[in-house]
Order: sequence, then C-alpha cells, then structure tokens
Amino acid sequence: MKSAAALSAALLLSFSTTAAAVEASASDFARQKFDFLVVGGGTAGLVVAARLTEDPKITVGIIEAGAYRPGDPLIEVPQSAVAPSNPNGKPLIGNPDYDWKFESTPQPGLNGTSLPYSRGKVVGGSSAINFIVWQRGAKQEYDLWSTAFGNGPRWSFAGLLPYFKKIEAWTAPPKSPLTVAVDPSAGLAGAHGTKGPLAISYNNFQTSIEQPAAQAGINMGLKENFNPDLGDNFGFSNVARSVHPTKGIRTYAGNSYYTPNAQRKNLVLLTGAEVTQVVFATSRKGITATGVKEVILSAGSIKTPQLLELSGVGNKQLLSKYKIPVVLNLPGVGENLQDHAFAGQDFRLKPGAVTLDNLNFNATFKAQQQELFNSSGKGLLSWTIPIAAPVTLQSLIGTTETNKLVGSLTQSLNKIKQTPLQKVQYKAQLALLKAGEVPQLNLIVYPTGNFVSAAAPNTSYVTMTIMEVHPYSRGSVHIGSAQPLAAPIINPDLLSIPYEAQILVKAQQFSERWMASQPVGKLVVGPNAPSAAVISDAEWESFVRTHTQTINHPIGTTAMAPRAMGGVVDPQLKVYGLQNVRIVDAGIFPLTISVPIQQTVYAVAELGADLIKETWGIKA
Repeated sequence: MKSAAALSAALLLSFSTTAAAVEASASDFARQKFDFLVVGGGTAGLVVAARLTEDPKITVGIIEAGAYRPGDPLIEVPQSAVAPSNPNGKPLIGNPDYDWKFESTPQPGLNGTSLPYSRGKVVGGSSAINFIVWQRGAKQEYDLWSTAFGNGPRWSFAGLLPYFKKIEAWTAPPKSPLTVAVDPSAGLAGAHGTKGPLAISYNNFQTSIEQPAAQAGINMGLKENFNPDLGDNFGFSNVARSVHPTKGIRTYAGNSYYTPNAQRKNLVLLTGAEVTQVVFATSRKGITATGVKEVILSAGSIKTPQLLELSGVGNKQLLSKYKIPVVLNLPGVGENLQDHAFAGQDFRLKPGAVTLDNLNFNATFKAQQQELFNSSGKGLLSWTIPIAAPVTLQSLIGTTETNKLVGSLTQSLNKIKQTPLQKVQYKAQLALLKAGEVPQLNLIVYPTGNFVSAAAPNTSYVTMTIMEVHPYSRGSVHIGSAQPLAAPIINPDLLSIPYEAQILVKAQQFSERWMASQPVGKLVVGPNAPSAAVISDAEWESFVRTHTQTINHPIGTTAMAPRAMGGVVDPQLKVYGLQNVRIVDAGIFPLTISVPIQQTVYAVAELGADLIKETWGIKA
C-alpha cells in the first residue's frame, strides 16, 4: 500500500497488481498536482471530470478500480449485456473483470436468501454493465427532492430538465413505431437534447412480443403515453435506450464522456487503483481533505459510504467498534438504502415466436443476426427493452382495492420506529400513492426465458418483470471491518413491509391475465413459472418471496437532505462538516424514482459539475 506522501497529500490508495494504468502509472499519478481528485471513474465521476477539464487550466485526476476497456464487445454489443445466456458465451453482469460482485446479507423478506449485488468495476462504472434502459422519473418525484427535503428549485424537475437535455445526442424514434404510436404533437422532441455526448436512440428491431403485448395492455385499460419524458411517465411508450443509432453499440460514460477527452493533458486517469482512505486535516477552519481544492466522491451508493467510514466519517459508534479514529460523527452515512425489488414470472410461447431465445437454439438465425449487426449495427444483437411501462397501482387493481392496501400499509408504517428522514419520505410517498398519478410499479416485458426458470430446448418465452419502484423498506450499507479491501455489508431489507410483497402479487396476477388477453394471447401457450396451479394469494406470495431479486438500482446512502433530518450532503452536494468533499453519485438521491436510475445519475452529475464550477469560478 502506498503511503499518503508517496501518492498524494489527499488520499491513501491500494493498487491492483493485475490492471494496467491507462494514462499514468501509480508513480506518475503520485507526482501530479491536481486541482480536483475524483474517486470513481464510473457514470457520475467521468461526467464531472469531463466537464471540469473543459477548462484547460483545471487539472483533474480520476482514480478507478476497474480497467479501461474501449471497444470491448462484451460491453458495447447490447445483447451481451441483457441476454441471460448472451451470444458471446460469457456473462457481463457477474463477471469479476467488470463487476464488483457484491452480495447482500440474508434477506428475511426473501426467505433468508442472499442476493448478488452487481456494480460496475470498469471505466464507465454501472453504465457499462446495466440494461441500457433510458427513462426519466415523474415530475412530482423530482419536485419532492426540491421541496420535501429543502434542496431548492435547482433540484426540481424544471431545474433538472436542462441537464437531462445536456446529456443527450437524441435521435427520434422510427417513423414506423415498434411499440406504440408516435404522436408528433406530443412534443417528444422538445423533451430531449441533440448536442450532448451520449447518443440516445430507439430499437430498430422487434421480437414477436412487443406490439401485441403493448396493444393487449392498452386494451386492458392501461395508458398509452406519447411523451414520457416531460414529467408524466405513466403508461406504455416506446422506451429509449443508450445505444448509438447507426453503430448499434451501447453508449456509456466510458465511450462517451471519457474516450473523446482522453487526450486532454489536464485529465489523468489511473486504473487498477482502489482508494482506501481520505486523509483529513483539522484546523480552525474545519475538517479538510488535504492537497487539493476538492475531493469528489463518485464511487456509487455502495462504495462511497464505505470509503467515508474507512476515513473516519460516519456513525461514531460504528467507527469505534472497528477502532477507526472518528474524524466526524455523521450518522446518516450508509443509512437510507432504497432499491427497486423485482419479481419475475415467465410464459411459454407457441412455436414460431421470435425472441432472444432464438439466439441460443437457432445457430443459423444467430449467424444472420451477427452479420446484420456487423454490417449495419441493426438487428436482434442491438435490441434492448422497449416496453418498460411505469403504472399506478390504481390502474392495475382499482381505487377500492388500492385504498385497502394503503390502510394496511399505514398500519405497518405506524409500527416502525421512524427516523426523521423516514417520516418525511413516508408522508411524501403515501401522498403520491393515494393521488394515483405517479407510478408505483414498472411492468417490463422481456422476451426471453432463463430468468425465472431454465428454458426448455428449442422453446421461446416471455418473462414479465415487475419492479416495485417506491419501496418503503429501508436498508443500509456499512463497513464490516477496518480492512479497506473487504466488501461492505449490504442490507437492502427487501420486502420487509407486507405491502411490498402484496403489490407484487397483485401485479403478477394482472400479468397472468394480460398474457392471456388478445392480441398477445395468440402467441402464449400459458404460464410456466409459476404454473397455472398457483392460484391463492398465499401461493403467489410464496412464489414472490422466493423469486424476488434486486434490479441493482441502489440509492440514498448519502442522502441530500438536512443534516438534522439524517442527510449527508447539502444542496451543493458538499458533505456536512467537511470543507472540501462532495458526493456526486446516486447515493445523494433522497428518495427513489419510478424508473431505472441511469439517466438521473447522469443529470445529477451534470448539475454537480456546474455546482463545482460555480464555487471555484470555472467558466468553461
């Protein structure tokens, strides 16, 4: 392990012996003098570094534990990421060359199961290994960040909208829509940016499932949404994705924010290096990370709180337990973990249906699709999920049944010893739930098997994935020892509130009716897992608790909220009690949103970069 003096006055690092540095060796990096050090070369960290180094007078060092993998087909070919048995023959998620491969504690709400927790360990972070879905939350969700948690108008939907646009090099959906109709009058183009670093597009290929599934859902009364990106995301839309419109490859922070700027002399990336401690000095001015203007922690909702605790910032009782000198007692660090749980169920399809499964059992079809992708960037290898429909609970089960569940939920919450932060969160969440305008579930149509159950040979499936998007369970991420390279203890506490399992049951029962309705019902043989023999609510709940997983959207562990409420950062993203440390990652979300978090993490980073520029008078 390098000493603080050998590397930087600000940080202690431990170095991997297997990953090579990209632009600087450890010794070269140690000799550099930086204005800003960014810990974590992932989604948010690369955005911040790219924006700060637009000013050639500002020097930024990025420290990333993973490797730089430009042009890696396992990252860039969309189907390498999203297919359970991908056509490249090895996994992306769960691969230690790309994934931290964390694991949760045993989850009581899931019958004691421990869950794999995937986070990106590569330049680009989780944007390099996620499912590539590009959705925004509802206006009301972001407005709560602004109002309920006292963070001000820049953290409202209106305040964030310019940053959503700033990210994007958006291409309109095809004139012949793949999922639902496109209404030009709905203003979809006005919701997006066209000059940003990240190419955003829509599918150019459809399986047999998309159109009939969407139409069947609309026939059952679910809303069709022509513009889900201006604050109302409820219903079926043609979901965008972070894929280049002509090359067909994944666009992510690595190839969109870092690679185009890698030759900047004021931007230095060190790979294969894991930060183990931030070194602080205490004076009359306060507690300061030494050696730089600022340290920007962008290691994510799992690693950032771990690093703070290893550095002596966190709950003093926990730090004392592991004999870590207390620099700052900040009990909110590592608390407030929220995550999207998802429960899957699969349905067997009739022969002739074209799904992702065909890549696994039809060698001729796979070769054709590979050639199509290689020649034009099109076809099934470029396919990503186009149906991820956020819906309200009322739209699935009606107002009367929803009100009954709200009553039992309220009773459950009243039995919990709530923190000040939870009191504000639960009040806001219940108001959204009762109003029936903001989605509580996200219905994802995934045309493949091998997710819930093993696929039979030469057979196609559709898997319905139900995301519970506004959990009431609260978990935590904390160190389990003073060993800096040990994995943190991750406890999302999924389905600890009975309501959470109940709404997943209701949604799965809805999905069973949905897949039997027309026109999608013409393609479906019937339920596979669970089988049609599962009928009672108790049987359904047993299935849900056995098969629910995390969809890897952890947020909130360093929440942007008042310190007295349990927050860790202020609206400037500065850590309370520290003079020059900011957090720019999903850990600052005070409350989760009704869609995958990728796009919002980018927007947080874009705004965070502006906040840093404003503080230091950086004009570029």
